[in-house]
Amino acid sequence: MSYLTKRLAADEKVAYTTRLHPVVFGGALELAVVVGGIVTLLIRHNDLPPSTVRQLCIGGLSLILLGALPTFVRWRTSEFVVTNRRVMLKMGLISVHTVELLLPKIEAIGVDQGFAGRLLGYGTLRITGTGGTVETFPQVAEPLALRDAVLRAR
Repeated sequence: MSYLTKRLAADEKVAYTTRLHPVVFGGALELAVVVGGIVTLLIRHNDLPPSTVRQLCIGGLSLILLGALPTFVRWRTSEFVVTNRRVMLKMGLISVHTVELLLPKIEAIGVDQGFAGRLLGYGTLRITGTGGTVETFPQVAEPLALRDAVLRAR
């Protein structure tokens, strides 16, 4: 059970749920390619003993995993839920950012998608509440479906 679904009221039903798109792992993938390339060059162009090659591989893999860990935690702990009464958004594990807006208090919901976002199914979600409060969430998976769920729930 997710963080947000634990906080549902007794008569509240989930209409739609999503999270950040896997495109957030792009930076971690770039790091993996760079570290993998450096380790490969070091191994191929130097006459290294097997113990040093093993240490280089373990060190490179450790760097890649440490670089991907914050992104994985951010991806895993992000939730976007639309219910029959409100929209709830949560990002973070230790430093948590949550937003809960009652459906009647939402003035506008916008989606920005570039070319890659349209192809891969992600975009920036902007929700404007009464009073002009704007919450922006980049790289949300299927933001148009989330927007449609909010409009149907209203």
